[in-house]
Amino acid sequence: MDGPSGLARIQEEKVAPVDRAIRLGDKYGVHVNLCLHRAPGYCILDTLNEALTGIHITKEKSSVFSDPKMLEAFVYQWTFLAGRYKGISSEKLSFNLVNEPIVLPAAPEMHPSSATEKAKPENVFRGEFARQHAADYTRVASAAIDAISKTDSQRLVVTDGYYGGTAPIPELFETRALQSCHTYHPVQLTHYRCEWARGLLTGHEPVPSWPTKDRAGVTIDRAELEKTFHPWGELADHGIPIHFGEMGCYKHTPPNVVLAWFDDTLSVLSDLHSGWGLWNFRGPFGILDTERAGTHYESWHGHQLDRPLLDLLLRKMKA
Repeated sequence: MDGPSGLARIQEEKVAPVDRAIRLGDKYGVHVNLCLHRAPGYCILDTLNEALTGIHITKEKSSVFSDPKMLEAFVYQWTFLAGRYKGISSEKLSFNLVNEPIVLPAAPEMHPSSATEKAKPENVFRGEFARQHAADYTRVASAAIDAISKTDSQRLVVTDGYYGGTAPIPELFETRALQSCHTYHPVQLTHYRCEWARGLLTGHEPVPSWPTKDRAGVTIDRAELEKTFHPWGELADHGIPIHFGEMGCYKHTPPNVVLAWFDDTLSVLSDLHSGWGLWNFRGPFGILDTERAGTHYESWHGHQLDRPLLDLLLRKMKA
């Protein structure tokens, strides 16, 4: 099935696994949040520096934020999915537009003159580049939300926060889309010795503790978490629901630090009356087969279960 300009070619057999995931979610009472991780003209992985990470990424050749054809294809894909799953309750299925949006610098910005701020990773996410281009994501997201709503007015639509899922987007309040925060704060704790975080981190960070200090020596503890996430709590005043859709600690963070960080972080999120989810269920950020040294694992259906972390999560779910 060809889409506009031949760019959005939907292969039905490639969508079959998504169909199955939605059926399994319905069968087992698990909500399915369908998100484009690599969308036409965008993927957060394209921010990775292969020279630093050693990880090869086949990057998008064009940008959904500047190329009208990519935007057309992006909207077409969501229109197709909205039509395909129309009639399935939003209690069972929601749409998340794109994982961790951030408008990447154009080629001239990535190689600026000596008088221009160099596009280091921290500047891409928090510097002038991000501020200049934030409106581009609002425009793209609004186009997709409008197309989904025209096809299925009942579908729950989610947008990750801007700056890679860390900041609310007031410009999208009028769409009534749920806004989702990804919390890996502080990153030197959650991504300690994480291969793809090279560039965001120096690689020489000390073994993390909790509470901890950032590079400037500022203490990061429960009180600092409350301050950091306070803007998300304010969305309730505008009738905008929130969700902390992704979090966790990489496998090299010591287990006692992981438990202490989760304890405080989830307490803060509970005060915001927000749901939350881990990045992994099984894997280095999850509760199964994490390979985290020092963890007291329990054998569970052929997997290694981090029982102390699971018990903490269950306790916080009931809080």
